[in-house]
Amino acid sequence: MAEEARIAEEKKKAEEARLAEEARLAEEARLVEEARIADVAKKAEEARLAEEERLAAEEARIAEEKKKAEEARLAEEARIAEEKRQAEEDRVAEEKRLAEQARLVEEARIAEEKRLEEEARIAE
Repeated sequence: MAEEARIAEEKKKAEEARLAEEARLAEEARLVEEARIADVAKKAEEARLAEEERLAAEEARIAEEKKKAEEARLAEEARIAEEKRQAEEDRVAEEKRLAEQARLVEEARIAEEKRLEEEARIAE
């Protein structure tokens, strides 16, 4: 009977050791799985942050392109306005030149008429 009790006690201890080992292995597996899940979450967060950074850089690039395009448009408008202003100045200057030329021609015509009248009066 003592032998049976000893064997029963050994079986009980062996079962307890087996259960303790299973519990230890289960805990180890749980910790490994938690670490794997944390690693996957960390990688997903890193990927999300990298994507946000890429999108922010793309938005900044687009904003810079829009700014340059607007600056180019304004520069072109300024160039066109300057060309129009210069053309108007040139037109006014040409009108003044032509008016002065017409005045001089008219003065010369009047002077010629007076000279001819004077010559005709002298010839009489």
